[in-house]
Order: sequence, then C-alpha cells, then structure tokens
Amino acid sequence: MAGGDASPRGHTTLKLGSQTLRWFVLVLCIALAGCTSVVGGTPTAAPRGAGPSGPIQPSQLDDLLTPSASFSVVPNHPLTEDDMQAALFIGADPAKCHGAVAFGRFPLFPSNYTGREARTQQDHLKDQHQLLEVSAAYPSNFDAAGFLASVRNTVSGCQHPVSAWADDERRMTVTPAALMPSAPEIVHWMTTLNGQRWICEFAVIAKANVVSEIVTCSPDRSVDINPLATKRLEKINQLLSFTA
Repeated sequence: MAGGDASPRGHTTLKLGSQTLRWFVLVLCIALAGCTSVVGGTPTAAPRGAGPSGPIQPSQLDDLLTPSASFSVVPNHPLTEDDMQAALFIGADPAKCHGAVAFGRFPLFPSNYTGREARTQQDHLKDQHQLLEVSAAYPSNFDAAGFLASVRNTVSGCQHPVSAWADDERRMTVTPAALMPSAPEIVHWMTTLNGQRWICEFAVIAKANVVSEIVTCSPDRSVDINPLATKRLEKINQLLSFTA
C-alpha cells in the first residue's frame, strides 16, 4: 500500500483556495503527511474506472470532504483551501512506512479506485491548524475490512522513526505512535516530528466501497479528529442508506 499512485484507472480531483501560500507554510507544512496537486472550482465527478461501481458513486465523493471555510479551531479563523503540494511529504524510507507517516500521493489507497477527490485546508495562523482529506470510491467488490486490516498492519509495523521528505527532498524524521481505540470502520493513530512541535493525527475510514482519510496537524494537537472521523462515518452510512 505504501508509495505513490500513478494508476490511469481513476482521476484525483483536489480543491484549492485562491490565497497565495505564505512563507511560513513551507516551514510548518513540511511536517505534514503530504499531498498532490490542488485545484479550485466547483467539485467535479472523477471518471469511473473499470469494473462494477457502487453502491457509492464517484460523483458523491465531495460529500465526503469538509467544505471549505466550514471548520474552525480558533474562533473567526476558518480553515480555507490551500495548495500545500510543495511542502508535504511525498516519500519515506522505509517505503513501506510512507502511509504511516504521510498523506502525500495517498500511499495507503489501493490503485483501482473508480474516482477520488481531495481537499487540503489551513487557517494561516502563526500556530497553524491544518486539515487534509481524501476520499475514494472503489468497485462493488471492494474489501473494506481487509483494507483496514492492511492499514493497521502498516502502522503497527512502523513503530519507529521514519525518514520522510517533500518536493525539496529535505529529510525529516517522523515517528508514528501506536494505534488508538476506534470504531471497527476507523483506524486512528498519530505522528510526531522529531525536534519540532508538530503533531499529526490520522483517521482512515472504510466501509462498503469507499475509503476516506482525514489528517489533522497542529503544534499542540488542538484539532480534534475524533468528531470529524465520526461524522465522516455517519455520512458514509447516510449515503449507503440512500442506495439501499
């Protein structure tokens, strides 16, 4: 599951706000889990790949992302969409631990997705808060439980310092913590950046034919990921009920 995804079977649509990255983003975002390109505009459905699709369709994936400017940690400072491509982790050594420490290039996601969308947001404060999300749809025979088991195995097998890097190839050391208690459909863990005050929490949610990943980062673990993950699972259940 670790490593980048260049599969031609699906297309990733990401969302970008219009505000220019400030210089401190490159300092703080380097501690993140990484992402690919981000584009702005109205959500669009990702083209469907080969194989039977459903029950959740690619056109519904935007419902599994937090709308821009709808979430705040500090009052009156909502997080808005921003392109973090240049500063986020896109590789790791050992490569098998990429998904345990990084969001960039979506290393945990299987490549046979039928559609995929992502959004990255931050509040541009000095003590920055960041929200990174990606959701993907898969063929109807997708094994969500087996996928979650593989994520748990990946994180559990990487309980040690991992070297990670962004586009500039500057290496930093990230250490994943042990898995935290969560619902059966959710895998939850956190990482710390050695030598810096920066913590990222990860939640991977999978059910039926969809996978959604949420990453929250801040200097003081002040972004509570639990209600975000719970709400995401509730939304998946709601979408499934519409197709029942």
